[in-house]
Amino acid sequence: MVGPSWRLEVHGRGAPQVFTREQLLTMPQHAAALPIACVEGWSTDDQNWSGLRLADLAALAGMTGAGSVLVESIQPPGPFTRVVLRGNQIRDARALLALRVNGADLSLDHGYPARIIVPANPGVNNTKWVHRLTFRA
Repeated sequence: MVGPSWRLEVHGRGAPQVFTREQLLTMPQHAAALPIACVEGWSTDDQNWSGLRLADLAALAGMTGAGSVLVESIQPPGPFTRVVLRGNQIRDARALLALRVNGADLSLDHGYPARIIVPANPGVNNTKWVHRLTFRA
């Protein structure tokens, strides 16, 4: 499910847009130094994440100023399969659909091929293995 056939779907106004990982990597990349704080009690120092700003993806979906985004993972159904992020989280310039961390592609455990990383967001809400973003007004 995370191999060559993986695609990111971006929904908003108009027809959904579908991207390969390679296409995402050709788009303007942005960086953010952010930690992960897990609700299970562990955390990391800042990691250097890079990828696409959620605000830029919202604009691609015709949803500049989106009020929320539903983030969906390819992981099996369960409590971590989806999360809704608020508009202020989308607009934070450090909020990314991350494709790389510390200069390397994400590992499978880190959410390859793409994951969410948002400032001050519990690790459980930084969804891994993202395959669909649905921006809403």
